[in-house]
Amino acid sequence: MAELTRPAVGRVSIKAVAAASGVSTATVSKVLSGRADYPVRAETAERVRTVARELGYVPDVAARNLRTRQTGQLGVVLEAVGSSEPDSVLGEPEAGQAVSRTFDGAIMAGLSGAARELGVPALVVYPGGQRLARTYLDGRVDGLLVSCDPLRGHDLLERLTGAALPVVALWSEQVPPGMGAADADHAGGAALAVGHLLALGHTRIAFYGGGQASGVEHFQRREAGYRGALSAAGFPALPPIHDGAALVDAVRRGEVTAVFAETDLGAAAAFQALSRAGLRVPQDVSLIGFDDIQGAEYIAGGLSTVYHPAAEMAAEGVRLLLEQLAGHAPRQVLLPTRLVLRHSTGPYRRSG
Repeated sequence: MAELTRPAVGRVSIKAVAAASGVSTATVSKVLSGRADYPVRAETAERVRTVARELGYVPDVAARNLRTRQTGQLGVVLEAVGSSEPDSVLGEPEAGQAVSRTFDGAIMAGLSGAARELGVPALVVYPGGQRLARTYLDGRVDGLLVSCDPLRGHDLLERLTGAALPVVALWSEQVPPGMGAADADHAGGAALAVGHLLALGHTRIAFYGGGQASGVEHFQRREAGYRGALSAAGFPALPPIHDGAALVDAVRRGEVTAVFAETDLGAAAAFQALSRAGLRVPQDVSLIGFDDIQGAEYIAGGLSTVYHPAAEMAAEGVRLLLEQLAGHAPRQVLLPTRLVLRHSTGPYRRSG
């Protein structure tokens, strides 16, 4: 092939690639767009790609979008930015200062990793807040991922109901009809935690946190999983405990030998109350949390917990949204959790 000369100024056009390749502009267009329904001889296609690369051809994405009426971009609404635990459950403020309160990093890592793997050209990230639904309907994205705030409800999902834009909710099972969703299996994870404590011989297991009374979807599901696991094993569930002093009293009275905290931050607050009262974990009381947040390995000498698959959930959300864009019906998916066992749980020891 003769040496190619780049245009001195401006973008390399399809016409320039076609002229240098000795083919039509239509052939160049089909080869470079990856169209499988347009037969081109393998050697011709390879020649076109080589010429385009050597000339420095860059696709005109804006022009392609006008033709296809698609941008290839997915929108992300970060409604969940902020605290992952109500301060009322944490007890004293310093209980949560040593560990991260958000899952934002894991969610963004999952989104960007899936976008890279699946060939999504760009993610358009919108800040959360009370924005009009039409903010997301201006054509700059083909679909929308909404990272819901578990503490403040999902008003945006309701406002997007019926919108001419595929929507997938992250971090929620409560979605309007016609929307996809990806979330962790909170009830199943709680059942894993309780099952671990039961296997260690504990039957007087407390739930530490707001649970049903919190109004938070995730915590309600975690309490439901706690109750379901105890009921299936033939043991009664105890009333939820909301503060450290009440937990200490219950342990000292022998009413509680193990604690399932609805979050790792709650477990940190529980551990602080127990240790200040001279109670040892796990010798006097076993303690297990939920989330496996960064720093969980430093809580209570190494907190046993339930891994919360936030990154995997976000990646699954991208897949679900691409499915909808390909014409498939919306799906709701729960990602499995798993136990992470460290040093804060141990066998039941009969007192006296």
